[in-house]
Amino acid sequence: MEALPSNATYQEPPQLNWGLRKWIAAAGVTLSLGAVVIFANLQAQAERQETILLQQTAELDRLVAEYRSFVEGETQADETWGKIPTPVLSSRKTVPSASTNMADRIKFDLTTLKIAEITADEKRCLAEAIYYESRNEPIIGQMAVADVVLNRVTSPIYPDSICGVVYQGSERVTGCQFSFTCDGSLDKPRNAIVWEKSDALASAVLAGVRVPVSRNATHYHADYVSPYWAPNLTPTAQIGTHQFYRFPDRRVSAAAQ
Repeated sequence: MEALPSNATYQEPPQLNWGLRKWIAAAGVTLSLGAVVIFANLQAQAERQETILLQQTAELDRLVAEYRSFVEGETQADETWGKIPTPVLSSRKTVPSASTNMADRIKFDLTTLKIAEITADEKRCLAEAIYYESRNEPIIGQMAVADVVLNRVTSPIYPDSICGVVYQGSERVTGCQFSFTCDGSLDKPRNAIVWEKSDALASAVLAGVRVPVSRNATHYHADYVSPYWAPNLTPTAQIGTHQFYRFPDRRVSAAAQ
């Protein structure tokens, strides 16, 4: 090792400024914390998606079970009505795997995909009817209300569109067919979560997941009221708090509500 000259001065190696070192250390901590936060957010997002999937599956399973229970009760109570066919609805237990042949997956009539011909306004009108008329009812009760709307669409004495049926008479102070269209309900804030479910059910019904639980009904009312037109119609079903009716002998009556 070479000795330093006697007149040489020893110099410390250059060092980072203390403030700069603190800044770098703080930056490192911030980056580490940021990575932790990003990872936590990704994990939370994955958990939320899994929760949503489980909720959707549970809701579908509940719909299947609820409908089957309804059918059993109705057929036992009224043997003259006959058996109501139970629709085939998919649940997590029956969803085909990705390796399944595509031809085996298509188990339904493609003509039911009329949703492609339904405008966004039509779906919105059906969702509004479900939400404002039956959001506190079980799903079967909500489907029954949707069934009534669609029964009216196909009836010659009512408008031939969903929005036409739902908003019939709403321009009058009295005479609206669905009370929510003229009593100010539309001006009030909606429950976002409940509305999302009503919108999803409207989509499902228009896509073909429709069951005739109302028994061809074109009218209904809450069980705590007695409208003047009820005695002139034939009761078809009691679902939740709603009583459903059709025209006598299923013939179209000129005396519509």
